[in-house]
Amino acid sequence: MDRIDYVCSIFSFNLKTQVNVDSFKKVCVVGFKQSGVALCRMLLGLKKKVKVSELNPQDTFSSLLIQQCEQWGVEFEFGQHSENFIKDCDIIVVSPGVDINRPPLSCVVNRLGILTVGEIEFSSWFNKARIVAITGTNGKTTTTFLTYCALKSKLPGVYLAGNIGIPLASFVCNTREDDIVVLEVSSFQLETIREFRPHTSCITNVEPDHFDRYQNFEEYVAAKKNIFMNQKETDYAVLNHALETKPWWQPQIQAKIIYFDKELNNENFSCAYKIASLYGISKAECEKVFSSFRGLPHRMQVVETIDGITFINDSKATNPSSTIWALQNITQPTILIAGGKDKGLNYSQLIPSLGNVKKINLFGEARDKIRCALDSSQKNIQLFTDLRDAIMCAFGEAEPQDVILLSPMCSSFDAFANYRERGKYFIKVVKELYEKVK
Repeated sequence: MDRIDYVCSIFSFNLKTQVNVDSFKKVCVVGFKQSGVALCRMLLGLKKKVKVSELNPQDTFSSLLIQQCEQWGVEFEFGQHSENFIKDCDIIVVSPGVDINRPPLSCVVNRLGILTVGEIEFSSWFNKARIVAITGTNGKTTTTFLTYCALKSKLPGVYLAGNIGIPLASFVCNTREDDIVVLEVSSFQLETIREFRPHTSCITNVEPDHFDRYQNFEEYVAAKKNIFMNQKETDYAVLNHALETKPWWQPQIQAKIIYFDKELNNENFSCAYKIASLYGISKAECEKVFSSFRGLPHRMQVVETIDGITFINDSKATNPSSTIWALQNITQPTILIAGGKDKGLNYSQLIPSLGNVKKINLFGEARDKIRCALDSSQKNIQLFTDLRDAIMCAFGEAEPQDVILLSPMCSSFDAFANYRERGKYFIKVVKELYEKVK
């Protein structure tokens, strides 16, 4: 938050929106984490009055950051979303992960009738670049990063943003028409789409997920399909070929549809190549870029090998289908560590993929539900109150050539802020073990 003196002005934009952005004098930002902070910076640079409504208590945030924002005129409320605080705002901009359909925010929005959009939607109103938007249940982060790397290897002005951890609001004012923004977008972010229009949209795959937020699978799929909502015939939609056979897959797509299959080593590579080819990047050029890819943190990340036992951090696996993929790609005997906050998913689908699993250590709020779902697998299952105990027990029972795999199948919100924090904690415990035995 060191600079708010943006060089761009709202009046210099050739805005691609039907919304009169200049009419929004006072903006309420809901959520004060990474995207919320980026929105504040952007709005202050645009000379807007800013209010921040945050449900979490004030002591969970940097007091220095709050003081700086207050000096610049930002008003705050913590621990609630109150009607009195928000009612004088012209628009509400919601950070990713905030559910506008649940109280208390839903009650306030419904009573006040104020236009409410997400950070991705709002930021896109100020964007000049072509947008490549990638979503899906599994693989979207890796595919987004690979696509960015492939485009960046040959083209100038390529940005990476979205659900991958970089808010679009943090740089969107500086984009140019020749630039490309590669965005990872989640179903949560797509819920609040109004005019967001990618030049290229992509769905990597769709599997059951987030039933803690959606009433059923159809509602989840509908959120994903929003990525096509505003595309035209001159745009592109890159889709997994497997979607064609799904009975629930009947989207209305005006964009030119291009399917990808397993043309390279895996679906992530194949999808990224298909997108990059639309921008003039050849298959050979993509393969060269992908050959140096060693994976992203928290996704099948080899942390350490201790006494012949390999520790793998797959904290980003927040649903069963992702954990199934991990198990299918490990050939050694495995101790699986799983658990966290339940999202209403079916864990029994894991059973056919447990062939190499010798033991399952479960932790967190969902441990009892997962145990019940996996009982018929006849695997050795043990419950733990926290992740550290599950790790320590796994190491005590593992043998040389074994793999200890953290692949939770659940969200992290029972004990951690996000999957990254959970993964970092796993790495920390493993490094402590390494120091003790080396």
